[in-house]
Amino acid sequence: MRENKKKRSRPKSRAVQYKAYGLFFLLTLLLALAGHSIAHVSGDVEYVAAAGQQSVYRLDVAKARGTIFDCMLRPLTGSKKQWVAAVAPTIEAIGALETATGGRYRDRLALALEDGKPFALTLDKPVEHPCVDMFSVAERYEEDMPAPHVVGYLDSQGEGAAGVELAMNDVLALYQGELSVYYHVDAMGRVIAGDQRVTADTLEEAQGGVAVTLNRELQQMAEQASARLGRGAVVITEAPDCKIRALVSLPDFDPGQLGQATQSQDSPLVNRAFCAYAPGSVFKLVTAAAELESGSLLKDFECTGALNAGGLLFHCYDGQAHGRVDLAAAIEQSCNCYFISAARAMGGQPVLGLAYNLGLGTGQEFGRGLFTASGSLPQGSALENARALANFSFGQGDLTVTPVQLCGLMNAIASGGVYRSPKLIEGLVSSGQLIPQTPVTDVTRQAMSQSTARRLQDYLRGAAKQGTGKNGAPEGVRCGIKTGTAQTGAYEGGEELSHFWYCGFVEDESGPRYCITVLKESAANGDEVSQIFRELAERLAGGDW
Repeated sequence: MRENKKKRSRPKSRAVQYKAYGLFFLLTLLLALAGHSIAHVSGDVEYVAAAGQQSVYRLDVAKARGTIFDCMLRPLTGSKKQWVAAVAPTIEAIGALETATGGRYRDRLALALEDGKPFALTLDKPVEHPCVDMFSVAERYEEDMPAPHVVGYLDSQGEGAAGVELAMNDVLALYQGELSVYYHVDAMGRVIAGDQRVTADTLEEAQGGVAVTLNRELQQMAEQASARLGRGAVVITEAPDCKIRALVSLPDFDPGQLGQATQSQDSPLVNRAFCAYAPGSVFKLVTAAAELESGSLLKDFECTGALNAGGLLFHCYDGQAHGRVDLAAAIEQSCNCYFISAARAMGGQPVLGLAYNLGLGTGQEFGRGLFTASGSLPQGSALENARALANFSFGQGDLTVTPVQLCGLMNAIASGGVYRSPKLIEGLVSSGQLIPQTPVTDVTRQAMSQSTARRLQDYLRGAAKQGTGKNGAPEGVRCGIKTGTAQTGAYEGGEELSHFWYCGFVEDESGPRYCITVLKESAANGDEVSQIFRELAERLAGGDW
């Protein structure tokens, strides 16, 4: 009986087991389906989130600031155009750029494709592709840009650091423009294929700015003529207003390659037209003007080639004895002894006072960070010393001037004795119109009488015809010239170095029109100075500037 009962209970136990297995598989299936559903929903949420995070990407293609113009409103900055591509990086676009550039930017293009974000690239020529937008934009500085020492350059933040860029930085910053392209991008910053791009262009705002007194054509002519000068400066002003039409400092520099300039031993960033040097015999014009103004001319002076002053023997150039000379001959032959005697007869104060009235000893400020050196004049008390007075009378000793100051001096002689401070800023430019500006430092005064100025003009014409300036006087051009050689006390290869000067005016049918100063700095020979002056005078007389 017990055995039979046990045999009947086995089928019931197996049924329970099968039911448990079925329930387990059902739960497993439900869990799997739930997991799949959760994963699917999670993916949809991420997609929706990513879609919600789509945004606009702004690509800055070009930026510009106010333009620096010449006196004719021709641009000195931004006059050259360059091609810039705004690229939505697709395989096809990158391939087109790779082909167009001959593989020059291969690594950069590969990284851009991997990154997937829009980028800008400067090209030599345009590229046609649906994902590439081409723009012709102004390049701030071009190679061989005129007047780099006047224009100046920018710092790493795009702010003015030197020259007019610094002096007029506030004005130039007002006229800012930019060119940007806007793209729709996903959450990863990648461009969404097929979306339209939007361009925002305000570069026209940079057409306003500042005008300087330079004449672009005259500036380029002066740079070409003075290329062989080495170290030195050339300044050209126009009479009677003494506006600077050309200003060259050598060696020059490329504002786009400042690293090279900072490493050069010749200091090309220094504006030598604004620096002070001993003027040598050009200063004799001040002594001559003071003598004419005083009315006490030396008569029948006899030059023996040397003169004692305060126990020191002073010589004329190469010890040459000029014989009997008056003021006209003394300027023509640049006789040191005559001017020493003239200053001794007058005393130093009349010469010193006239030098101040002619702008010497005073710096010229054209704007913030844009100014000349003051140069130096001796103290009046120092000129009570006979040696100091002798040196002063012919441009040596405790005396320095800038090339710009010498143009101001010559401009006064060429303009009836009226001294006008040199000018470099013409005015502001807005909507294509010039708004003239008068600097607060502007000075106008009658430094000498008209008769004195006229006589000095005649003497300078004589020096150009048969005097020390004849080597620099061009045929058929009416001009006046005063030369100068100032010893530096420094030697190179056994030869003493000097500063060589040519300073004068060039006339048209109405009289003196342009004043020119040429300086060669610290050289053993100054032959180039006369050649450069001659070329400048010829071209000024023969051109319609």
